[in-house]
Amino acid sequence: MQPISYSKAQIILHWTIAALVFFQILMHEGIIQVWDGRMTGTLPNEPTIHPHAIAGVLILVLVLWRLVLRRQRGVPGLPEGEHPALKALATGTHWLFYILLLAMALSGMAAWLLGLEAVGTVHSIARFLLIPLIALHVVAAFAQHFWFRTDVLRRMLGLA
Repeated sequence: MQPISYSKAQIILHWTIAALVFFQILMHEGIIQVWDGRMTGTLPNEPTIHPHAIAGVLILVLVLWRLVLRRQRGVPGLPEGEHPALKALATGTHWLFYILLLAMALSGMAAWLLGLEAVGTVHSIARFLLIPLIALHVVAAFAQHFWFRTDVLRRMLGLA
């Protein structure tokens, strides 16, 4: 049986991960400067404690926790009567988020800890997938609320 709402833990994890991802996007240039210094030899090629790296590890742990909760508890169903294409887009978007967030956290850790430049480049480029995905997610949430008049946004705000 599907739950009719998200649990408090699921809601808190969603918004905490969102805040950490936003932080990562804002702090991207700072980590790039340190990374470039490591790769050019102006800084020792050793991983150091950096807020971007710490936030990446937190994202990894929280996304895994969210997946465990999803498996144990489930998630509310998509709105009844919604077009199958929109349901497929919503489902695909959510799974792409999980895959991308896990891949970015793992690739970032591998690049940072092992000094792997190619992996670091892939990690950095992945943000060009993540940022539009976030925009799509936000637009879809507002469309569900204001255009389709569903409770999708309210559920993730803990208001449904």
